[in-house]
Amino acid sequence: MRIPFQPRLWRRSIPRAWQQTQFGQPAKLAGCVAISALNVLWHGHGVLRSSPTAARLAVVAVVCYLAMTIAEFLWCLYTGPKLTGFESPTAAKKVSPIDSTDLLVAELSELPPADLRDEALRLATEMKSFEAGSDREFVNTLVAVRALPAVTEAEHDEVLDKQSTELMEHNLRTWRAYRERFYRRARAFRNELRKRLGIRNVNSEPRIPALDDALLTGAKPIAQAADYLAGLARRLK
Repeated sequence: MRIPFQPRLWRRSIPRAWQQTQFGQPAKLAGCVAISALNVLWHGHGVLRSSPTAARLAVVAVVCYLAMTIAEFLWCLYTGPKLTGFESPTAAKKVSPIDSTDLLVAELSELPPADLRDEALRLATEMKSFEAGSDREFVNTLVAVRALPAVTEAEHDEVLDKQSTELMEHNLRTWRAYRERFYRRARAFRNELRKRLGIRNVNSEPRIPALDDALLTGAKPIAQAADYLAGLARRLK
């Protein structure tokens, strides 16, 4: 299918092709062509036969350079990005977002030991309270599901299915809330406390899935992470 000529798209393609045009390579090619051309013009043959050698050299070099530059520009224009007409004329500049974790790390590094210890203990308390509240909510939901009368075997299976579904949804909600509210902060506090305490061999420290990989495995994974943070904070003097 033949694409119709669109002047507006070509006007937008020309500046891009001009930006991609390299001027160093045509200069090298022009030099090579000029040397070859001078082999013919040196003895007075062809154009510029009455001009001095320096003038012939300058003119041939300039002409060759312009020819190579124009050729490369046309090549970039032909092989450049294909515009569709739907591009935004004012493309938003990409601004690297500031990571909130980096800001928190910088803030923690400037805290005095006493303040860092208090903040870490406060975070550990918040984490344990969050997990306790989440567990209570889940238990209340299970009690409501069990209260449904199940006379036949099919109804009993339906109740079990509802409990399983509720368990999966509860775990997913808890994981999302933990990751958004506590995971980054807890890791930042853990790393700063380890640095202050001089713990260089992290392999000797206990593995806490909730802190290492945001995995909520086990009976009380968030409380386990909170206890570890609290233990590090109490060691800080």
